[in-house]
Amino acid sequence: MIPNLLLLTGDDDFRLRERARFLREGFRTKYPDGEVEFFEQADEFAALENSVLTPNLFGGKRLAVCDQFWSAEKFETAQKADFFKRLPDFTDTATILCLEPKLDKRTKWTKFFLGHSRTEAFAPLDESGLLRWIERAAETFGGNISRDCAQFLLNRCGENLWLLSREIAKLTAAAGEKPVEKELILELTLPHPQLEIWDFLEQVSRKNATAAIGKFRSLLQMGQSVQQIFSMLQREVRIHAQIRAALDHNLPPAAIAKQTKLHPFVVQKTLPLSRQFSRQKIEQLYDHLFEIERRLKSGGIVVTSNDTGEFELAIEKFIVTLCHE
Repeated sequence: MIPNLLLLTGDDDFRLRERARFLREGFRTKYPDGEVEFFEQADEFAALENSVLTPNLFGGKRLAVCDQFWSAEKFETAQKADFFKRLPDFTDTATILCLEPKLDKRTKWTKFFLGHSRTEAFAPLDESGLLRWIERAAETFGGNISRDCAQFLLNRCGENLWLLSREIAKLTAAAGEKPVEKELILELTLPHPQLEIWDFLEQVSRKNATAAIGKFRSLLQMGQSVQQIFSMLQREVRIHAQIRAALDHNLPPAAIAKQTKLHPFVVQKTLPLSRQFSRQKIEQLYDHLFEIERRLKSGGIVVTSNDTGEFELAIEKFIVTLCHE
């Protein structure tokens, strides 16, 4: 283990970045005369080597933040220069903080970092973890939110922590000394379009054409283009197909998230609806969406920058057809 080599990794980019910020601020507080230098993918290895292994004439400590800096080529260059063998000798003067959200564990350099650095991994939070995070975030902003309202906010805005952080900051500021309530969430936040798509498909599964068309119209009123809605529908049907296949193999939610590379919250949110869709129903969804796409590309549905009426009508017919099959 190399004591002055730290690695932050994992798909939860928000918590990873927050941890990196905390470490940088801690370094600046502890070493007011220290230097923080940043190295990115475009920078050469020699720049990092010179910074870390060159004694500081003023005696200050250095923190080198390598943000997605490393590659197989840079690692090989570092190995040939005995960089990692020499690095522990500079523990008192330099520390390297590596931010590598996406790591291919099959590569040589990834295995080395995971085996020789002090590693912190940030996996996406499941639903219960997200709810606890929302509650703590509200406290951090000087506010308060109940578990019930945290669930309401999560269901309305989705699992993206960057978005949730901004929404919580806004809500706690507006609430003042009072707890954040559902009425305030409804007033100050917009529902995430993907969550509206889930509600849309739930109405389709219930064969409620009126409600499904209402959700479609709601998405348009939110400013989503018909093209964006169609793409979201296609993506969501693919997700249902993946989850339906996993359910047929009796996989638990955690294994489904790992196999499909979907966020655990997305799996948890989608599972109840996926259970309502048989494989045959999903195939019907695919067939109808494919037919709409074929007509779009062949000119059977005419769309212009000023008129998407034919496209919208095609989706509404798609809804009515599915709800009566």
